[in-house]
Amino acid sequence: MTRKDLFGKLRKWFLQGLALLAPLFITIVFLVWLGRSVEIFMGDLVRVLIPSGWYLPGMGLAVGVLLTLVAGLLANLFLVRWLLERAERVLDRIPLVKSIFQGLKDVSRFLANDGDEELGRPVAVDVQGVKLVGFVMQERAGLPGIDADGDLVAVYLPMSYQLGGFTLYLERERITQLDVGADRAMRAVLTGGSLGKGAGSGGADRGGAAGKAA
Repeated sequence: MTRKDLFGKLRKWFLQGLALLAPLFITIVFLVWLGRSVEIFMGDLVRVLIPSGWYLPGMGLAVGVLLTLVAGLLANLFLVRWLLERAERVLDRIPLVKSIFQGLKDVSRFLANDGDEELGRPVAVDVQGVKLVGFVMQERAGLPGIDADGDLVAVYLPMSYQLGGFTLYLERERITQLDVGADRAMRAVLTGGSLGKGAGSGGADRGGAAGKAA
C-alpha cells in the first residue's frame, strides 16, 4: 500500500467517523446548552422566590420543565388561546419581529408535532421544472381577497438551514404526493438531506430531496 493510498483510506475513515459522531455530538451539546441555559435563567428567578440556602442544583431546570407543562395545559383554554392570538397579531405588525417570530413558530410546531396529520401531507411541487418539497396545509383553499371559490391547494414550503418558508396557493395538478412521512420530509428539507425511504434516520442517501421528489 502506497502512502497516497494510506492517506486516502485515513481520510475516508475520518469522514465516515465524523458523519457518525457529529450528529450525536451536536445533539448532546445542544441539549446540555439548553438545559444549562434554562437552569441559569430559571435558577435566578427561583433564588429570588425562596429563602437563601434552600436552592439546590437543578431546581431551575425542574421549574422550567414544570412551567412548560403548565403552559401546554393552559394553551388548551379558550381565553388563553384568544389572548395569544391577539398578541400574535401585534407581533405580526412589526416587520423584523414578525419574520423572527413566524420562523421560530414554524420550527416549534414541527418539534411539537406528534403526528403527520397535523404537519400536513408531504408533496412535491413543480415550480418551472424544479421539484420542491412542501406540505399541504389546506386541501381546498381560496387565495385571500382574490379567489374565494376554494379551488386551490395551500402548500407550505419550508426553507433549508433557515427559519420560515412560503405558502403557495396552487392548482392541484401541480403537486405530487410523496411516499414518505411528514416528519421525514420535514427533516430532509430543513437539513438538505435525502427523502429516500431506505436512508434511515441518518439520511445516508445522497440523492437529495428534490431528486427523490422527481
